Amino acid sequence: MIAKWTKFLLVLVLPAVWTLGGCASQSDMDTLQRDSNNLTKEVLGLQRNLYDLNAELREISGRLDSLEKQTGTLQRDVNVMSGEVKSKVGLLEKEMESSSQPMRREATKNYQARLEELEKRVADLSKVPEAKEKKPWPVKGEEEKPPVIAAPAVPPKEASKKPVASPDEAYKMAYNLYSKGNIEEAQREFKRFLEVYPKSKYAENAHFWLGECYFSQKKYEDAILEYDEVIKKYPKGNKVPDALYRQGMAFLEMKDTTNAKLILREVIRRFPQTDQATRARNRGI
Repeated sequence: MIAKWTKFLLVLVLPAVWTLGGCASQSDMDTLQRDSNNLTKEVLGLQRNLYDLNAELREISGRLDSLEKQTGTLQRDVNVMSGEVKSKVGLLEKEMESSSQPMRREATKNYQARLEELEKRVADLSKVPEAKEKKPWPVKGEEEKPPVIAAPAVPPKEASKKPVASPDEAYKMAYNLYSKGNIEEAQREFKRFLEVYPKSKYAENAHFWLGECYFSQKKYEDAILEYDEVIKKYPKGNKVPDALYRQGMAFLEMKDTTNAKLILREVIRRFPQTDQATRARNRGI
């Protein structure tokens, strides 16, 4: 490369020297010689810089090749680890599912037992024994008084037959009473509705709102049983998430946190995208 530049400079300089040889002085020749030497030095400097740049480029290229190899190795390692992690997660999920089944069955048994206990207690409470009047023995010396014959009771006005309302009207009347805060009247009307129209399309909602009436009156055991009617009779109904959630809240009000947690977790498991599941999560269950 240096030889090429030198030849190039001689081609440029020598014709000028020959042209001016006749009239150029010695000092001019010296100046030209110095300029030629300077140019030669600059060319040599550029040549060294080129060598250095080429060396750096080769080094950088080698590093890039090494990094590419390392990146490929790391990618393979990541793929292998990802497969192992997925496999282990799958195994853990299966183990957790298999181990949680006995616990879930046991919890469900406890829950069913509690419901049966509540049903029995409510049934016992509903059996009001009729008071039997005991006729006192007559005291000696006292004459027995003839029994007083009571006048026939006048049937109350309420007992008079009323025209039976349609299912729509009966349900609407009960629901309006509840909406206005007349809880006791609403409770009676919902119960009457279910007695008259047990197969109505409104029966599921009537059971739920009857449970809400009991809940408002702090009759949590009755409310739990009424919500259970919704869950058992209408498993695919639109009120099941509400009934499950409110059942859990009733257990919480009764300080039965075990069954409350079981039910609220069931809400989250079965209906994860519902508002009831969100409220259950907010309870920290």
